[in-house]
Amino acid sequence: MAEFALIAPLLITLLFGIIEFGIAFNRAQAVEAAAREGARLASLSTTTFGDVQTRVDEALVGIPMDGPVTVTVTPTGCLGREGEAVTVVVTTDHNVSVPLVLNSNVPLTGQAVFRCEA
Repeated sequence: MAEFALIAPLLITLLFGIIEFGIAFNRAQAVEAAAREGARLASLSTTTFGDVQTRVDEALVGIPMDGPVTVTVTPTGCLGREGEAVTVVVTTDHNVSVPLVLNSNVPLTGQAVFRCEA
């Protein structure tokens, strides 16, 4: 019993760390996929920023985020820019909370670049 009492806090902290890493990894992959979805739509010449924002929000449905999701599109449109690149960056925060060890926000960023289409 004494050995377990000494090791239990370490094992519980390790368990919570593994769970937090899994959640952060899942959200990071979702942010990256949402950026890719937004960039694919932004590469079309008739797309507006609102369309890209909606597509990113739809891609993140079911993935709870700890902070607001920010979408940046550079340049703002592809009309008349066939062959040039459009970049979509999606950023948000993830609160990492491991009891007795860590409690901080980690920024999650996803970026995708597509070539503008006609």
